[in-house]
Amino acid sequence: MIDRRNLGNPLRWYLAAVLLGMVLNLLVGDQVLKFHYSRLVQLLPALGLLAWCFRPQPPAFFREPVISGWYGLGLVGFALTALVGGFLGPIPWISLAFLGLALLQFGLLPLLRPAWQRHGPDTLRVLALFALAVLGIDVGIWLAVTIQGQTPYAYTYWLTPQSSLDHVPYLHLNVRWANQLPVLLIWSFVPLLQQLQQGEIRRLRWFWWPVCAAIPLLGMAQILFSNGDGAFLAAAAATALMALLGWRGDGAQRRLWWSATVAMLAAVLVAGFGDWLLDGSRFFVGGLVERNVSELSEGLEREGMRLGVWRQHLRAALGSPLWGGGIQALPPERTLCTPHNLWVGLLHWTGLLGTGCALLLAGAFVPRRWSQLARLSRAAPLLAALFVYQLVDDIWLRPFALAVLLVVLPGLLAGVPEPPPQTSQPLQPGWLKRLAFPAVTYRFLTLLGVLLVVVSFVLPEGVQIGPSPLVQQRGAECLLFF
Repeated sequence: MIDRRNLGNPLRWYLAAVLLGMVLNLLVGDQVLKFHYSRLVQLLPALGLLAWCFRPQPPAFFREPVISGWYGLGLVGFALTALVGGFLGPIPWISLAFLGLALLQFGLLPLLRPAWQRHGPDTLRVLALFALAVLGIDVGIWLAVTIQGQTPYAYTYWLTPQSSLDHVPYLHLNVRWANQLPVLLIWSFVPLLQQLQQGEIRRLRWFWWPVCAAIPLLGMAQILFSNGDGAFLAAAAATALMALLGWRGDGAQRRLWWSATVAMLAAVLVAGFGDWLLDGSRFFVGGLVERNVSELSEGLEREGMRLGVWRQHLRAALGSPLWGGGIQALPPERTLCTPHNLWVGLLHWTGLLGTGCALLLAGAFVPRRWSQLARLSRAAPLLAALFVYQLVDDIWLRPFALAVLLVVLPGLLAGVPEPPPQTSQPLQPGWLKRLAFPAVTYRFLTLLGVLLVVVSFVLPEGVQIGPSPLVQQRGAECLLFF
């Protein structure tokens, strides 16, 4: 039975809306329309959260800071830098939409922190169920399509006897987009495991233990079945961190981290055995080492490989090193739509100033001490996986990944306690207190982000239902967020 106090948890309904949108998105076959509906799956529930923020608020909402001034400085500085770089770049109105999306995402995060603080245990359980559903759908479709001899993550269609189009359902437009959700969701089993071990879950334990075991298995199966090298590297780094936390911890913490490590290793073994049965272990035997050695040895010479793309974007960034060339600008000699690296992308799109402000934003999610990291079961593996994965892929540009990030990032904010005043005083000078905004200011910034997206959408050279002609490469469409 659901605790009535948790019925008011907005994150519960947000995740339900996102999951419903993903399921309905399976009915769409055409890739451009699917891409458009994927954007709506991220934007519409986010607007629902923004509407929730306009409910009657206590007086503290309008005057008391909700987060450090460093975060406010990072968001305002990033917005101003992106505005300048975008309008000096080649596609200013699409850059404006990306700026609006950044304000929508990062403006909402501090506003959702109270929901995590009040409904944290419930949100973690709902997030685990969401992970089970999304990963289960993806792996299930992959198995069904592969067994039938068809290609997963491909738009395969045919004419029905009634002369209408039918298609094989698929959740993601390509393998890389699919890999991003296990990177974000697989770690939801860790706080669920903690609740089970500590007795916080007393009812239906027979239900929650299989959920806890299935999440890492499905996540690793998705990664191995789809040859997700970057996702596997991120999962390996996070698992190594959990093992280290277990080795350095004691008591309940050691038991938690070592149990989670064993669960991940068991998931790799079981998923690897399944991959061997279905595909001859193509992930391990067929080229994990070879693919990455080829990237390192030939990446600078061969077109379309990451090292060469990084070099192209970094060289283009030298043309405008301070504020970049616009969030969505692509180098003229581009071979891929994006650099597949967060920091290279930020340097190219927003320059040194924007990257520095992004670091200030990221600092809000990172514990300041090892002891804090060890206590935060929902933070440690996710932070490690995000750090590693962002070096090889662009998780910040994909609708479904952004929809999940909007939930998990404020969870990290809620779990990282602010330092006491005597500790934070040297780190936050007096002038910075003006940027320690109250919640009402972040609500305004979020609303401003929505306005920028709308302005871009109504202008001819702004965002469109499908990919804009301004973000095409060599005649191929770049399915970026805008």
